[in-house]
Amino acid sequence: MPADVTFDIPLPREQHEGWQAAGERNLAWLAERRLLSEATLALYTLFQSERLVGYAFPGATDRGLDLANRIVSVCTLLDDQFDGPAGRDPVAAREIAEGFAVLLEPGAGVGGPSASPLRAAFSEVWRDSCAGKSPAWRARAAESWRRYFASLVHESANRRRGGYLPLDCYLEQRLVTGAMQQFTDACEVAGEFEVPPVAFNIPHLRIMRGLTADFVNLANDLASLEKEIAAGETDNLVLVIGNECECSLDDAIARAYRFVEGRVTRFVQLRAELADVCAALALTSRETETVGRYAAALAAWISGYERWQRETNRYRRAGDVSQVTGAGYRLEDLFGR
Repeated sequence: MPADVTFDIPLPREQHEGWQAAGERNLAWLAERRLLSEATLALYTLFQSERLVGYAFPGATDRGLDLANRIVSVCTLLDDQFDGPAGRDPVAAREIAEGFAVLLEPGAGVGGPSASPLRAAFSEVWRDSCAGKSPAWRARAAESWRRYFASLVHESANRRRGGYLPLDCYLEQRLVTGAMQQFTDACEVAGEFEVPPVAFNIPHLRIMRGLTADFVNLANDLASLEKEIAAGETDNLVLVIGNECECSLDDAIARAYRFVEGRVTRFVQLRAELADVCAALALTSRETETVGRYAAALAAWISGYERWQRETNRYRRAGDVSQVTGAGYRLEDLFGR
């Protein structure tokens, strides 16, 4: 079944040697920020997100690995809050989303000591992510977050409307709802480097970022298919393809698998051409090295995510989590306390 889906990934498999120690530090940080309690710790650790971070950021500095863990954890917990009522109420979703978006503004606070733990944690993570980065980096990373916050509203409206999105609209939405833009920005945070604008906007690299996001998000659609069918969801690549092509579920799964597999094939092709592109642009040796580091970081996300997806209980134990929480992965309300 899709929960056991595997892909042949012709990219290196690595793991940060300090991932376990970083994972312990991250759980302590989450507890200190009131994002996890004794009651929810066991459920959260089923996901093994710290293992994912170890796979996806093998070249991170120690400080960068801690920040990557916090970015992934905060984004995961934020996304999971929309398994609750806000996930089907676009008015409530918009209010929440806009409340987080204002925290991206220079000098923004978190709203005082009464602020929700998730708002406070997000504000801290955003501040620390921006440390040492240029205004250009902060501007593009902030836009990534704004698009993600808006996508939570769009997704909520889709659930209320019902039915299926057209495939092209779904792919555009899924590019953002999976938060992969934040995670590809986090490659520079974790490695404590920055891709200069002229290199960041190389068409090859822009397409590779999109392919990375597509692979992770859409491989996730395959893995979570059973959970989402049980929950009555329609925002899933397999279900959207099945509706658009008027084909059986098995056929839709096969088509979705080939689509996702093709993202990796194209990524590998483009990566092999990057050195020639950098040379043609007359990039400096340092800029070319930075492009290579960034491309390697994107590749680690693809291979690391695929490896983690086969190991995590986020999909295999989804029924257990829902039985305990009554609301998908929403372990507890992190907006209202």
